[in-house]
Amino acid sequence: MTLCAHFDRGECRSCTLLPQPYPAQLQDRDSQVRGLLEPFGAGTDGCWLPPIASAPAGFRTKAKMVVAGTAADPILTLPGAEEPVGHSPAPSVSAAPAPAGAAAPVDLADCPLYPPIIHDVLASAREVIRRAQIPPYSVARRRGEVKFVLVTAAEDQALVRFVLRSDSALGRLREHLDKLDPRAVVVSANIHPEHVARLEGDEEIPLTEQRAITMPVGDVPLRVLPQSFTQTNTDVAAQLYRQVGDWAAELVDENSGPNGGAGLRAWDLYCGVGGFALHLAQRGAVVTGVEISADAIDSARATAEALGLTDSTGFHVADATAWAREQDPSALPDLAVVNPPRRGLGPDLTAYLESAPIPHVIYSSCSPASLARDLAAMPSLRLVRGRVVDMFPHTPHAEVVVQLTRKEKRA
Repeated sequence: MTLCAHFDRGECRSCTLLPQPYPAQLQDRDSQVRGLLEPFGAGTDGCWLPPIASAPAGFRTKAKMVVAGTAADPILTLPGAEEPVGHSPAPSVSAAPAPAGAAAPVDLADCPLYPPIIHDVLASAREVIRRAQIPPYSVARRRGEVKFVLVTAAEDQALVRFVLRSDSALGRLREHLDKLDPRAVVVSANIHPEHVARLEGDEEIPLTEQRAITMPVGDVPLRVLPQSFTQTNTDVAAQLYRQVGDWAAELVDENSGPNGGAGLRAWDLYCGVGGFALHLAQRGAVVTGVEISADAIDSARATAEALGLTDSTGFHVADATAWAREQDPSALPDLAVVNPPRRGLGPDLTAYLESAPIPHVIYSSCSPASLARDLAAMPSLRLVRGRVVDMFPHTPHAEVVVQLTRKEKRA
């Protein structure tokens, strides 16, 4: 028996490593990532730190549920498991299909990876859909209205998004919002008319007066809007932000880099809502954050203002690679923090970081394979510390954070 009844009954196989004890999972992930990065210095004595571990259950503060079933009996399940066997669902963001032979999708709103607040909010969202009689969207038939329910939870608050094919059901949805769990203080409708493998559309319609929730992560209360990116595992993200902040604080204390006594200057590329940047600023760095999402930058600026960090932070809406390459070579930072998507930094940004005389880089990666590829393209940077970050227990997925220092040129 595992911690999940759905897994034990064969109803869900998304957590493929669930039968393996969690300490063994963590040890395997740590060994695999360290082995992958050994050519870049991960095998050096004292370089590799113990992994950042997760709680084995109740750790996911974000839920992305497909709405299946009928308007009279809606079912909240995982992407890829919404159609009965015999249909061919479109490719999904996170496919976790039911095993062959399953007659119908299974409601997974009580998944043990979610904390109790998400269980309660999902149950109430299902009741809203039932009372409003909004038909679930069928991928196979290309009919129906409600596609997904997306929930982000932060302690005693939740943000709920109903992803709809059109705005035709908005009136009925508004009429029954009082059935939502009262902790769902931010609610919106996302309009997603296209039949494509995307989780959401571009149009977001607020359904509550409150537009953001506050999510304490580490030492920072992040402001989260409906389309803001946040880490799925808040407790592990808190440890990650603090780790990067502490590494940066050592550089502040050492006052290394070309700026002399001016204090540590840092860039946070792909800064999102400001998790890394604000932890660095709290530790004495002067930080510039860059992110393509305007919503995320609005959130970062608002949090910086609330913390009294506006003098030591600046945030820009821009493509990270293009922005970095446009900067004056005489005004480069002492430290660049990068947190790219799964594909990695890409050839243009790795080429820039390889050639620019930035002495320190901290790279937070959600794909060890793309990190290894990027490190191979930046031989001037030496791995001095690394640590596995276990955001997704019970799956093969691994994340890792490394600190890099520019090698001294030989005379």
